[in-house]
Amino acid sequence: MVGLIVGMGIGLVVLAAGAKMLAQHLQGHRWALQDSHLHHDLRSALDTMARELRQAQAVGQAWTTRTTPDCRDVFCATAADIQIRGQRIDFSRDKNQNAVLDNNECVGFRLKDKELQVRTACAPEVWTDLTDAGSLKMVDLQWKLHCERRGRWVARWISAQLSAEWPRDASRRLSLSQTVWLRNDVPATPWPAACGVLP
Repeated sequence: MVGLIVGMGIGLVVLAAGAKMLAQHLQGHRWALQDSHLHHDLRSALDTMARELRQAQAVGQAWTTRTTPDCRDVFCATAADIQIRGQRIDFSRDKNQNAVLDNNECVGFRLKDKELQVRTACAPEVWTDLTDAGSLKMVDLQWKLHCERRGRWVARWISAQLSAEWPRDASRRLSLSQTVWLRNDVPATPWPAACGVLP
C-alpha cells in the first residue's frame, strides 16, 4: 500500500512537470506566432508607405516642365512639396499623369490614436486607417529627409522607422526601418524648402 502511494506521488510529480513543460512550450509557440504576425503587419505597412513615397512629386510629361533650371509645375517647390511635421509626412504625386494637382493627389502618412493613416484627399483632408489598433498598436513613426545636389538636380531619399506593439502587451514591441529613394529628382533652383539649408 505504501509503495502504491509513493508510486502515485512520483507519478503526479512527473505529470505536473510534464504539464508545466507543455504549457511553457505552448506559450513560446504562441509568442513566436505573435512575433511573426507583428513583423509581417509592420513590414506590410512600411512597404505600403515606401511604395507611395517612391512616387513623391511625380508629374506627367516631366520633360516639358522640369527641363528648365527651376520647377514650373505644381508638384515641385510649392506647398505640395514634401513636408515632414513630427510623425506626419505630406507630399503629392500626379496619379493620372495630367500635370494638374487634383484633389485625390495629396498623399501623406501619420499616426493617430495608435493607428497608421494614409491621406487620400487635399481639401478637405481625408485620412483612412491602414492599421487597426485593436490588433496592432502603432507607437512611433519617424522620418528623415536627405538631399544631395547632383549638378542642377536634387536627389532625395527618406529614412523611415515604424514601431508597433501588441495591444495587450506593451513589452512585445518591434521596430523596422527602411530607406526609400525618391525616383523623381527636382531642380536645385529654387533649393527645395524641405531639404533645409542650401549646401
